[in-house]
Amino acid sequence: MKTQQESDNATDIFIIADLETLKAVSTPFRQNLMRLMADRPRAVKEMARELNMPPSRLYYHVNQLEKYGVIRVVSTRVVSGIIEKRYQLAARGFRVDRALLAPGGEQADAAIETLLRSTFDAAEHEIRQGLESGAIDMRKQAPEPGAIFISHSVAAIKPEHYRAFLQRLFDLYEEFEAMESAEGEDVQLTGLLIAFYPTSTPDAPERKAPEPDN
Repeated sequence: MKTQQESDNATDIFIIADLETLKAVSTPFRQNLMRLMADRPRAVKEMARELNMPPSRLYYHVNQLEKYGVIRVVSTRVVSGIIEKRYQLAARGFRVDRALLAPGGEQADAAIETLLRSTFDAAEHEIRQGLESGAIDMRKQAPEPGAIFISHSVAAIKPEHYRAFLQRLFDLYEEFEAMESAEGEDVQLTGLLIAFYPTSTPDAPERKAPEPDN
């Protein structure tokens, strides 16, 4: 068996600057693959075993992630005459270039739609997975372990309160990310989705009600 030495040259932040790359990383399945490759290098067959599915279902998605530079080959080895590649994320974090989302941009509408759909589709997938596995117990109420908390609200607030509340959310998110590397038998994967946004400006006309479903 021949082996090429693994290396860790991952950058800190990968900036997603085009619509094609954003679409490449925007499906729940590919995001799940990216999570598997975040902690250590993985071969396709290894990921397939963890996901309990045939490797043939992974190759296309892995190739697409490699094509757009999201993952990279860190080592290879020859097993029974076949080259086996091990992949890892190309960066420790991913961010969407604000220029891609800026109003008036050529691809702004499609990029925003892709980003929002990806975010909420991933959250829905994780919640359904939690329900199916029994990790989420709908009979429980927060803050009981196993409970889920989802809420949506709109409030009229002043600019200084907006800034203060947003800072508290940032601090809470950073606290959550700091717990990401926890280890132990009692560690439980947990999802967090935060959205805080203005829906109008002070001089905007009265907010319209959502259109009824047909």
